[in-house]
Amino acid sequence: MASASPELEQFVRDALMRGHSREQVQQALLAAGWSAEQIRGVLDGWADVEFALPVPRPRASLSAREAFLYLLLFSALYFFAWNLGSLLFALLEHALPDPADAQWQVLRLTGSIRWSISALVIAFPVFAFLSRHLAHDVARNPIKRLSPIRRWLTYLTLFVAAAVLIGDLTTLVFNLLGGELSLRFVLKVAVVAAIAGTVFGHYLHDLRREEVAGTGQTATGRRVLWATGIVTALAIAAGIWVIDSPMRQRLLRLDGARIEDMQTLDSAVRLWWEEHKALPADFGTLAAQPGVNLPRHDPAGGKDYRYRPLDATHYELCADFATDSGERSARWHLPAAGQWVHPAGPHCFRRGAGDKD
Repeated sequence: MASASPELEQFVRDALMRGHSREQVQQALLAAGWSAEQIRGVLDGWADVEFALPVPRPRASLSAREAFLYLLLFSALYFFAWNLGSLLFALLEHALPDPADAQWQVLRLTGSIRWSISALVIAFPVFAFLSRHLAHDVARNPIKRLSPIRRWLTYLTLFVAAAVLIGDLTTLVFNLLGGELSLRFVLKVAVVAAIAGTVFGHYLHDLRREEVAGTGQTATGRRVLWATGIVTALAIAAGIWVIDSPMRQRLLRLDGARIEDMQTLDSAVRLWWEEHKALPADFGTLAAQPGVNLPRHDPAGGKDYRYRPLDATHYELCADFATDSGERSARWHLPAAGQWVHPAGPHCFRRGAGDKD
């Protein structure tokens, strides 16, 4: 209901009590300079029924339960929209790699995609359930469409979506004028515009529809929810396809730990060689030094690491790996991992005490 002064509310009440029709009251107030929205807001507070006295309609009130549900609904919306955008950004960066991106920037996409998928799997069902539940509640109790918390949060959401759209378009024009447009950048701008535009359009339509009809969720609202669910499911499926399965992720982390152990052992051998100008005979010789704690055992309980001198300055460090590092590099459009590239299975790295990494 539009806000109105006590004088306007008192006038409408007195006029209806004296038997004037709603049309007469409206015309008089229009002639006096009141806006149609203010007049309609006050008149809607009185039921159009046959009775000797004006009958007030029930007015919306704010309950703790209602505030909790709407706060949770819009929080889930913001969390969902942010992570959907983050997931789509990561998929674009994977599909359209930039040669200028550092290797760590590319590898961090795996963690970003996993987090976004996890957030969407939780946030979207919560948002969808609350949307349907509150829409049915409003349909059963139309007065709840005037809920203060609902209208305030809806307008706040419109403001945020409009601000995002303005910033998104400003960024697009800025980069266009600077000649820095690329396909990946344009697609990211389109993602932001699509998400913010959908939110803005849906809730603006929702407000306008309620002002006219005052009903709950319409077929349009259900279609938007279904379309959003389909897009989310496709994005999650693409993200799961891009990243490795949980089992393979664990194998990759174990292989990463093995490479770190190889590097630690390699540094220990080099330090021994610099001090003694000769290679150690075995791991036991290295480990016998005071304060030295060498990683000699496989982190997954497999075959222990091996060391074998080849000549005066060259040696081998061996371990059993679960994955092929070349496959991961090719999948993420990365260069080979230097001297520590390995296949799946047993592999030995030939090293030199005087070589540079």
